Amino acid sequence: MSTLKYVGILAISLLALGLTACEEGGDDSSTDPSSGRFLYVTSGSCYVGSGLTSETPSRTLSRINLSTGNIDSVVMDYNTVNNTDRPAAVLNYDADNVLVLVENSTTFTRRIDLVKKNGGSDFATWLNDTTILTTTNTHVVRNMVRTPDGGLLISKSVAAEKVASGKGRVTVGASSFINAPTGGTCGATNNSLISAVVALPNSKYIFAHASANPNNRIVLINNTNGYSASADCSSAVAAPAITTYPTAMAYIPPATSPGSGYLLVAYSSSTANQDYVYAYDVDETNGVISGATKAYENPSVLRGVSAMTYDETTGAIYVSNGATILANGIEKFTFDKTAKTLTRSGSVPFSGTSLYTKCITGMTVAN
Repeated sequence: MSTLKYVGILAISLLALGLTACEEGGDDSSTDPSSGRFLYVTSGSCYVGSGLTSETPSRTLSRINLSTGNIDSVVMDYNTVNNTDRPAAVLNYDADNVLVLVENSTTFTRRIDLVKKNGGSDFATWLNDTTILTTTNTHVVRNMVRTPDGGLLISKSVAAEKVASGKGRVTVGASSFINAPTGGTCGATNNSLISAVVALPNSKYIFAHASANPNNRIVLINNTNGYSASADCSSAVAAPAITTYPTAMAYIPPATSPGSGYLLVAYSSSTANQDYVYAYDVDETNGVISGATKAYENPSVLRGVSAMTYDETTGAIYVSNGATILANGIEKFTFDKTAKTLTRSGSVPFSGTSLYTKCITGMTVAN
């Protein structure tokens, strides 16, 4: 082999090694907190407030790459299971599975599924208790959150049920964990449309009620054992306008609990320029909601919000649009705790128009 040819081969080899080294150095995923993590979203019969029309759902569980905002995969297609199933909420379960709350107002086969994250529509029924998830038409399941003791809190419109970590029903007497709370700050009636629930780190609870004024309000249950008397409703805040209805909530916990956290509430309205996200201070110890602040308002960005979630790792807030007026997009925000305001990340939706972002009912961040 000639010297010139050898030198040429050596130069190409060194160049290839150099490019490889540069590529590895420029793709250090360990510095990206979003690497290997996804936003799981359910598309079902979403609630977007009174007077607005929601999109037709895809009836799927999909996941979105947090680094790109692109659909990564369809994890579960409920069209292949039952043509009346509507996934209503999603929570992380473990490294391999998520829990999906399923609404079915036709056959009333409401349940919670354990779904494999690796896709392929691989699932098993995790809970189908017909006392907790009743067969009554008006008991529409809408929201599901994890409780500090490893259980679940589930909104079913007229009440909120608590499920223990062992899958047993947790009651107040013979009633649901939060059942028909009235009197005091609870209001005259708060059991027609419980749209969202929050479990505080110290095992107290907040629910959003979307009914006609004056019962469109947010209520804090200052009792770790659920609602049993009007005194348990220690604090409540009215919606910012009589024609706005709370559709979704997200909680930003304090560094240590009990402390003072922040509650974000999305309000929707058929009246123009009355779609907001409000931020509130939550005194976990005394059970008080206060400091109402308009955190974000832009009807060209948010209209008919149907779901919202907080990423504890990055501090990002993800908000979905569900109404036909402004649908099929997920927005990403950062939250300023001092000003209690939200700032949109970028000038376009985090995840744009897609079949799988139609009428989002639930979102959660997980691996």
